[in-house]
Amino acid sequence: MFSLIDSLKNLGLTEYEAKVFVALNRYGSGTATDLHMFSGIPRPAVYGVLKKLAERGLIEVQHTKPMRYKCICPQEAIEKIKKDFEQETELALEKLEEVYSSEDNEIQEEVVWTINGLKNVTDRIIQVICNARSEIIAETPHPGFRDLENMYPLVEKHHQELAEVLNRKISEGVKVRIIVYSPAELQDIAKQIPAAELRLYTLKDEEFRKGGVILVDSSEVLINLRKDAGSREELAAIWSNGKEFVFFVKHLLEAEWEVAQIYLD
Repeated sequence: MFSLIDSLKNLGLTEYEAKVFVALNRYGSGTATDLHMFSGIPRPAVYGVLKKLAERGLIEVQHTKPMRYKCICPQEAIEKIKKDFEQETELALEKLEEVYSSEDNEIQEEVVWTINGLKNVTDRIIQVICNARSEIIAETPHPGFRDLENMYPLVEKHHQELAEVLNRKISEGVKVRIIVYSPAELQDIAKQIPAAELRLYTLKDEEFRKGGVILVDSSEVLINLRKDAGSREELAAIWSNGKEFVFFVKHLLEAEWEVAQIYLD
């Protein structure tokens, strides 16, 4: 009995409503006095509970003196409870979405996440690109990943998967623009992702860039970095969907794109 009361409470009935409802199912029908005795709830509470159950269509009222109350069949009652629960769930979701998308929610702290390790970084790169719906702007690491392949065999696999995902996104209508810092890397990317728009941005200082950037739909950005880790380099990244941070990075990328050399095959 305890588990049945709990189940009915989880479906939206109060404890008193559940106890009266179960009592009516056990005895079929009864007066308010009968249900006070059958259910064990306080007599003053019985009338309010019976009124609520009747309003929800879970019991029937016989207008005799004294009035009697009758349960409907369990299957019909549970269907009514489920329908009410689903309607309340849909209403709650609608209201929550209104709150979530309200202007007040637009003002939020800029959050930047740090990601460490080759696998974690490469997995996040793929995930970010897969999120794209309209546009991807990227700049490749400088120097490119190619010189890391001897230390990290996974990098080559990552390159192949990255090219496949970008080609698929282009086929879905996503515009892909890539800024490249090395002529050799540009030729390589042109072969792997032929439909991408490419531009070459030359740098005098080879240390100016040790990472790459991926900006998706002007809504999220991932910056991957190479950092020294003893005798070799490791990969790390920062990710954010903060509006101010994304806007800042987009401004820099667009500036580089404008001054970069257009690639003509």
